[in-house]
Formats: sequence, C-alpha cells, structure tokens
Amino acid sequence: MKDNKLNILFLASWYPNKVMPFNGNFIQQHAKAVSRHCNVAAIHALPVAEKSKEKITAKWNNGVYEVVVYYAKINSNTPILSQYQKGKEQQKAYIKAYEIALKEIKSFNLVHLNVVYPAGLFALYLNKNYNLPFILTEHWTAFQKDSFTKLEKYFVKKIAKKALMICPVSEHLKTAMIAFGIENTFKVIPNVVDTDLFKFKPKVTPNKRTEILHISNLKDDHKNVSGILNTIKKLSLERSDFCLTIAGDGDIEQCKENADTLNIPEDLIKFEGEKTQKEVAELMNKSDFFIIFSNYETFSIVIAEAWALGLPVISSKCGGLTEEINIQNGISVAPKNEKELLNAILHMMDNLSKYNLHDIAAKTQDRFSFNKVSKQFLEIYNNTIVKN
Repeated sequence: MKDNKLNILFLASWYPNKVMPFNGNFIQQHAKAVSRHCNVAAIHALPVAEKSKEKITAKWNNGVYEVVVYYAKINSNTPILSQYQKGKEQQKAYIKAYEIALKEIKSFNLVHLNVVYPAGLFALYLNKNYNLPFILTEHWTAFQKDSFTKLEKYFVKKIAKKALMICPVSEHLKTAMIAFGIENTFKVIPNVVDTDLFKFKPKVTPNKRTEILHISNLKDDHKNVSGILNTIKKLSLERSDFCLTIAGDGDIEQCKENADTLNIPEDLIKFEGEKTQKEVAELMNKSDFFIIFSNYETFSIVIAEAWALGLPVISSKCGGLTEEINIQNGISVAPKNEKELLNAILHMMDNLSKYNLHDIAAKTQDRFSFNKVSKQFLEIYNNTIVKN
C-alpha cells in the first residue's frame, strides 16, 4: 500500500471463522482498533474434517484484510508422527494465508502475534526467513492453569523469548507468564470495547423485576454455570422478583437440562443462544446487573462491556478484570462459593439504586476504547521497529 502507515500482520492462533464464528473475536477487535492507524491484515489457519477440501476465505472486514485457510485435519495413531504432520500442514496453511495477504498489503513492517501457540511457530518462520520482527499479545488461560504439554512448553518459551515485547491483556496474566518462566519486556494492554455500541443509556422506565444477565461460552469447568444455576435455585426459594437470562455460544441445551433438573421456575429463567456484539449490547441494556462466576479468567471482556453500559457486576475473584471489582462497580465473591454468590445477589437486588451507573460507564469508556488501545499499540510498533 502506498501511504505512510505501518503495515501490520496480525497472526492469530484464534480468530472468528465459519466453523467457530466467535472464536477469538477479541483478537479481531484488536485488529479493528489497530486499523485506525495502520494497514492491517489478519491471517489464521484452521484444521477441519479430514474429508473436507481446502477452502480459503479472504475479504476486507471493518478495515482489516482477513484471510482464513481451512486445511484437512490430520488423524494418526502415532502421536509423534501425528504432531509432525499437524505442524507441517499447519505451516503450509499459514504460508498460503501469508502469500494471499501479501498480494493485498504488499509488505509488512511487523508481525503482531496473538496467542503464542501454535501460530507462534509461523512467527518464528517469518522471523528466520524474512527477518520480520514480532510482538506478542497473550490471552491464554493455559498460563494460569499450566496446562501445556511438554512439547508445547518448549515451543511456548522459545516463541515468547524471540518476541520483541509481550503484551498480556491483564496484570494477572502477566504474573502467570512470569511464573511460567517467560523472560521478556512486558506491557499490559487490555482488550477493547466498541464504545459506540456499548454506550451508556439511562433506562427510561425501570424494569418491573430485577433483570440479571450471564453471558459466556458456557463451559462449566471454566465459567461454572452450574454454580450460578444452583444459586438461582436457592434464590428462587426466597423471592421471585427477578429473572436470570443466560446466553452464549456454548451448550445452551445442557444449561436448560440442568435448570430443569433443579426445578427452577420457568418464569424466573430464560435461555438465549449465541449472540452478535450488537445483540449482547441489547441484552445488557435491558439488564440491571451482570453475573460471572468463573473459576479463572485472563481478562473477561464481558465485564468491560457490562461496565461500559453502566451495569454493576457480581463476579468471582479469579483473574483479569475480576480483580478490579470494588464497592463502586460491583461485588466480588470467592470462586465456587455459592453462599457468597447468593448473598451478593440478594444485596445487589436490594441496593441497585446506590450504584452510580453513569460513573461506572464513564470510567470504562475511555480506558478500553478503540482509540485508547490502538494508540498504545501504535507506540509499541514504532518503538520496536526503530529498535529492531
């Protein structure tokens, strides 16, 4: 491209695609933010069913040229051979995606790697063969749980060491990465919130009953949705002036079955499927407060989105933004402590009027805006390119 902007390649281990439309959507939002100041291409490679033919999608989307290569999944009974074949096919797919992106952008000044593994293997390839430097933004909860295989640990440390800078999305994740043994220069840069979409609007008419909302991927080992349902059952035995809405891109049918098993009254709970960003904002705007009861988090974008709309949040204290909950913006409870969660819900239902919703929103709007985050990345890009 013939302009004075930097050309940035977003190399993503996770990215929205036809198979998983919301996978890594926070990475997509980062790319969209950066596109305000740079020319941006984002590439991703995804293994699909073995018999599927290779497919490629390449298009401009909100200022970002997105390339996703779908390649045949490798199935082998020999673990070592399987790992080698998987790595080989994935590398070929990323090379193809990179070549397509090059036709559109022409050249790149810097690679912005998102989630260290497995895409970081291609970052090493680009660095070695084309002398392309890279920085790393990290989101992965695996650092908090230390759930890597031995092979993954080896490559994760090798990739992270080669990065010019590492930008975890929270202080909690930064601490986990250092404890994992990664040595580098760190700068925390948060996820972004579309503050045009998630914009505070005072309710014209108060809800007739308290509207509570939970949105997540619904994976119980991570989000502990079953703990929320157990608590709502106990709440339903004390009062009925509320309704919980559960939404997400996970197994909503399992959530319904669990609620039925607990015999939660149907008029006190609603279930929604996966939602677009616009639909999430609409659901939040109709709600009085937000609940998240996770076992661990690296950031929790839904908390930032809820705050941007002025919603107070009840959350387990488990990393990311959950560490920043205070008496002004919500209530913090211990992970897995259903008694604390119940007491927090009861307290918030009776004290909603004490929260300054406009103040909650105002403090969030500036901090996580596209403009704020994109300028932080632009400063890092310029500094690292000059130093390199």
